[in-house]
Amino acid sequence: MADTVPLLNAAPHPAYSLMSMRRDFRGLVSVVISRTKRPVKYYLIDFDLSEVYDPAKAPHLRQPPWGGYMAVPEFYNESPDAPPCDPFPVDVFCLGHFIRLEYLDGWDDNVKAKQGFEFIRQLVDDMTQTDPKKRPSMADVVRRFDEIVKGLDEKKLRSPVLEVDNHMNLLKASYHKVTQWIYKLKGIPAIPLV
Repeated sequence: MADTVPLLNAAPHPAYSLMSMRRDFRGLVSVVISRTKRPVKYYLIDFDLSEVYDPAKAPHLRQPPWGGYMAVPEFYNESPDAPPCDPFPVDVFCLGHFIRLEYLDGWDDNVKAKQGFEFIRQLVDDMTQTDPKKRPSMADVVRRFDEIVKGLDEKKLRSPVLEVDNHMNLLKASYHKVTQWIYKLKGIPAIPLV
């Protein structure tokens, strides 16, 4: 989920998100500024499945499966007496698997892999280890991701996100390069500070 209101000319109506209707029904919402100029905050959420755990009562074990995401290796044992598992490595797996499908490998013809994300493959491979004990903690994932991003050059960070086998036409490519050049001259960072 993303808080995109800072990018829009008016607040959208929550019930009309597909049509992008304004909250006051006085027309459609339109994007008036880029995410680079006005950063968007993203939230990784899981409605109705989240639980609060007391840090003093570790390990936190829960009986699988829960939620609708059954690709988690801990959920393969479908017997009613399956051993409980730690939900935190499950979260790491789910996030890594999502990144793999959305950016690295694609899901199907509708959601294709994106160009230029191979730099994160090793981290995603670690996040999706079959053995939950071999997965990094979410704190380690964040630390490693920050280190990976710090090692990327400006050109990589300012490159457009395109599907594999997709290319921008000359006009769009020129517009993108000029826009990024202007942002660089103005001192707008490639990764906005939220």
